[in-house]
Amino acid sequence: MEEVLLNIFFAYSREDGLLRNRLEKHLTGLKRQNYIHTWYDGEIQAGKEWENEIDFALAKADIILLLISADFIASDYCYEVEMRKAILRHERGDAVVIPVILHPCDWTDAPFSKIQCLPQNGKPVTDLFWNNQEIALSEVAKSIKLIVESLRNSKSKQLKAINEVLFEKNFELKITFEQLDDLKLDEEILSEQVNNLTVSKKNIELDIERLKISRQELESSFNYNQEKLSLILKDLQTQLNKERTNKTHLLEEIERLELIIHGLIIKKENLENEIKKIKI
Repeated sequence: MEEVLLNIFFAYSREDGLLRNRLEKHLTGLKRQNYIHTWYDGEIQAGKEWENEIDFALAKADIILLLISADFIASDYCYEVEMRKAILRHERGDAVVIPVILHPCDWTDAPFSKIQCLPQNGKPVTDLFWNNQEIALSEVAKSIKLIVESLRNSKSKQLKAINEVLFEKNFELKITFEQLDDLKLDEEILSEQVNNLTVSKKNIELDIERLKISRQELESSFNYNQEKLSLILKDLQTQLNKERTNKTHLLEEIERLELIIHGLIIKKENLENEIKKIKI
């Protein structure tokens, strides 16, 4: 069985201190087996705030023993504070409340009256029915032992179930950590790629700046050459116009010379004819 230590809280009146002490003695066997740890207000150390200490112990108790007597019912703190807090935890299922009837008293209308009390026959521990109080306390201790074993078994199963869940969660956590390691590795690779891309980006930006400068230089060179070409074309156009003018003049001169030549040919033919006439 999974190691389970149950906390037992004694709620009692100081007037019943001796019986409380005897009942705790009867629970020694459970203590030696490390099944239970008992607590009562006598364990509050000097300098501690007793109300806070009691509240803390009551809040962590698995079993709360209400040691019922007329003194317990008459005590405002026992009845109104400890008992009501215990009943509230019992109703929530956070703890098991066990009323233990020490002395004869009227408790039939008390809030704990609906809870099974000890001794199981309803006879108070101090009742003459037992002949000896130790017999009654022994019977109470035996019943508490059965409840402790039942609770330990239940809590052991709960712990086993919790441990199984924790094992699964630990396995899932291990897988998650492995995935995280993979992600970290991927992150490192991505980080290196990002750094490489950053360097590439800077190099591209430098190339773009150089290209911009080259473009500006090319544009300047193009504009200069375009202006120069325009001047050359303008000069060529001027020369071409001159050549066209000269050609026109030459054509006119050729036409004039052709007319002169044509006139000379006619004169030549006329002279030749006159010469022929003279010979005849």
